[in-house]
Amino acid sequence: MKLPENTRRNQVILLVLVIVIAIPSLYIYDYTQNTPRFCLTCHLMNNAYDTWHVSAMHDISCHNCHETSMTESMQHVYDVLTKNPNVVTKPVVIDNSLCEKCHNSDDPQWLQIANTAGHKVHIFGNNQSIECIECHGLNLHVFEPPSDTCVQCHDITKAHATQEMNTTCVSCHNFLANGTNLIPQKTTCLECHTDREVILSMPDGAHANTTCTNCHNPHGISVAEDCTSCHTNVSGGLHDVAAHTTCTSCHVPHQDVPVRDTCVTCHTDKVDHYAPVSCITCHN
Repeated sequence: MKLPENTRRNQVILLVLVIVIAIPSLYIYDYTQNTPRFCLTCHLMNNAYDTWHVSAMHDISCHNCHETSMTESMQHVYDVLTKNPNVVTKPVVIDNSLCEKCHNSDDPQWLQIANTAGHKVHIFGNNQSIECIECHGLNLHVFEPPSDTCVQCHDITKAHATQEMNTTCVSCHNFLANGTNLIPQKTTCLECHTDREVILSMPDGAHANTTCTNCHNPHGISVAEDCTSCHTNVSGGLHDVAAHTTCTSCHVPHQDVPVRDTCVTCHTDKVDHYAPVSCITCHN
């Protein structure tokens, strides 16, 4: 059956109109949803765009992280056009699930965090769960946490890290290590303090198996803790001599010094006294 000429012409016109409308509409939709430069339409986004452009996330578009419904998007456009705002008023909400789409996905192109010690404790732990942006969103589109991030939550009286040492919390607490243990071990300390392998020059290798934090508080003063906090019953023999009140006068920390050499630093008149017999052989 042959269609009337008018009907065929109307169909052609309708098809052309659909194509004319559909193609630009698809382009506009793709541009607004997937092209970060669209955000520059609003002058308030200039700083956000510049920081994103040089960030670690510059290969992904804005809507990968900033998800909004079409209704919210249209309302945002309306507010910008009619109210001409001077500041961004909408709070940034980035749910952890958005971050996990990449960083907990087994996709090797992204850093995977599910088995890292820091994220197991802070994100996936049973007793504590925080938002990713609490650490990774403190500065606009600067995703590496600032060096003082940890102290925002952890009450540390005086951090071990100083400008002279050029260290931060994660220098000792390996956030990306496999497992759940964020507590530094003795081997961690020795990575920097290479000259501290010898703990104390005491008989029979005392303290050889102790951990650094038994004597040192890394978040407090740099001076070692008082020995008597552990050695509460030190008495008798040389410990009762008035001149022997300071433990480290005889027990030299982190030095492999023979007992006799330590004694003669004070008892200079005994340098040749029954040398080389150890002083404590007689003076117990």
